Amino acid sequence: MIPSYIDLEAIFDHYDAVFFDAYGVLVDGIDSLPNAEHLVNMMNTSAMNYFIVTNDASKSTESLSNKFQSQGMRIPVERIVNSGSLISGYYRDQDLLGRPTLVLGTTDSRAYVAGSGGRILDLDSPTEPDVILFSSSGPYDWESTLNHLLNLVSKRFKEKDPIQMVLPNTDFIYQDGPAEFGMGAAAFVKTLEEALMRLHGKHDFLRASKLGKPNPPIFIEAIRRAGSDNAVMIGDQLETDILGANNVGLDSAIVTTGINKRSDPKEFKDIPDNLTPRYILTSLV
Repeated sequence: MIPSYIDLEAIFDHYDAVFFDAYGVLVDGIDSLPNAEHLVNMMNTSAMNYFIVTNDASKSTESLSNKFQSQGMRIPVERIVNSGSLISGYYRDQDLLGRPTLVLGTTDSRAYVAGSGGRILDLDSPTEPDVILFSSSGPYDWESTLNHLLNLVSKRFKEKDPIQMVLPNTDFIYQDGPAEFGMGAAAFVKTLEEALMRLHGKHDFLRASKLGKPNPPIFIEAIRRAGSDNAVMIGDQLETDILGANNVGLDSAIVTTGINKRSDPKEFKDIPDNLTPRYILTSLV
């Protein structure tokens, strides 16, 4: 499959809803990207049915809205679907109410867990967790943290009382400035999962449950909020934005302002179909 070029006017004409990733599409991790402020103002004025669909689980939707506002984009809370907001549904569906949870993340991510009924633990807590939630990549000494978690999760698995691991944000890397990038929590979880597999073999209990893109839950919620599955996902990462949209039957468009740098349709000829976008969007205007 080879993508074709498209512009925003054609997207708005053909779809009932438009889903935008945040990092690498609207912001570079610090500031808004060129034309993003104009785009958001235009969508607000025209009452366009748009949503920000982001894997960021380190901030509440209120914090994200305030951050966008500080970057010149008036994006209301109700137009933000982030992986952190899926935690409450996960806790409900998995019957985790009241379960002790080690949260590796920010104050906002701890609030997500507390609001979902989890009992918050710290790394140095004497109580062992029944759940470990990885919501952000810092600030931790990851060598000592991974060693601790490897031995704890391994011990509980051998005791036939496994710990549930949850990874809301599945971004392996993320944009952290105009030309800077950071390692996401998913990079450290992948290391932990690989180590556990080498010790115990492949078991579902030794893999984290993933909530964000490319996994279906965040797209299902975005479609529910939009009231239509005639939607397109605009993102900068093939492995999250594009793969996830393709897997749930949504059209997808890749930008060149973030992690993806492929701008010519021919550059996708060797990319698997499930990672290939339908469109290449070269500008936000």
